[in-house]
Amino acid sequence: MSSQLISTFLFLFFALNLSAETNSSSNFFETYIDDSQKTISKKVVKWSNGIDKTVSSLLNSSDENMACNEETIQNSIDEFFQSEKFINETEKSYLHIRIGSHLQSKTSTTFNYRVSAQLPLSRTKKNYKLFIDDIEQNYFDDTASNTSDETTTPDIGINYFAKEFHKIESKYSIGFRGFSAFIRARYSKTFKAGRWVIEPTQQFKYSTRYFSEEETNIYFDRKLDDLSMFRASLYRKTMAHYNGMDYRVAFSYYLTPKTYRGVSLSQIFWGNTKYRYTIDSTTPATQSEPFGGISDYVTTLNFRRSIWRKWIAYEVQPAISFHRENDYKVNYMLQLKLNFYFGSI
Repeated sequence: MSSQLISTFLFLFFALNLSAETNSSSNFFETYIDDSQKTISKKVVKWSNGIDKTVSSLLNSSDENMACNEETIQNSIDEFFQSEKFINETEKSYLHIRIGSHLQSKTSTTFNYRVSAQLPLSRTKKNYKLFIDDIEQNYFDDTASNTSDETTTPDIGINYFAKEFHKIESKYSIGFRGFSAFIRARYSKTFKAGRWVIEPTQQFKYSTRYFSEEETNIYFDRKLDDLSMFRASLYRKTMAHYNGMDYRVAFSYYLTPKTYRGVSLSQIFWGNTKYRYTIDSTTPATQSEPFGGISDYVTTLNFRRSIWRKWIAYEVQPAISFHRENDYKVNYMLQLKLNFYFGSI
């Protein structure tokens, strides 16, 4: 009897051990299968994405893909050079401080600074941005439209970036320049024509004190490679109480060979349909006469480099100008700028 009990006990003992080992082996096998499935699944997804990218690059004739690539290069170059187009279109938040000097062979050296900012109003809606723009006098804007008051008083107000409507981007602004209120609207739309990205923009501005104005810009951009771009731009502007129309034609080449380094070369033609230029500034009543046509030919080379990541950069900009007021004699110029950026740009 006792031997039967002992035999039964030993049988149950070995059976339970075998069952435990079988369960353990089964759990290990299931875990191994699950892990293998996850590993293989990740590889399949990775291979699939790789094949998709390869085929997409081989079939890069898609207008949509090309447009995206062209616009990416365009936007990155505009952001690096901080072009007027980029500043007018960006929704990023930033504070920009610029100090510089302007040397000319025909006139005395000038020193200037500029402070501009765009800050989000996060407690309202993200589409609203507070902006501050300290207007800086620019030699290349010396057509009939400039006045001394306008170049020394900052704009302060709110930008509203509206949602796209039929692929038209729009920005509305309301603010003050000194004690004068103003409203401004800007519209733009991007087109693709072969390898060209074309973007016309239209801006209207009305002020209670300063002159109302409207201007049109059309940009024709073409990517040359991943590091360079060619741009042709057309500009026209009219202002209340000023005769004629300002216009400009510019051809620019942009190259960013290394990170945080870039160079641009531009040829600019300024003109006005009824431009009044000074013929004798020594008399008490300055003498001037009207002129229709190109009043200034400017060639400029701009070297730009970030010296501390993206937020401290310097610019060296030699240029030559042939202005009608100088009897189209050469005026050698050199601009030096030091930029400080805070925020998202």
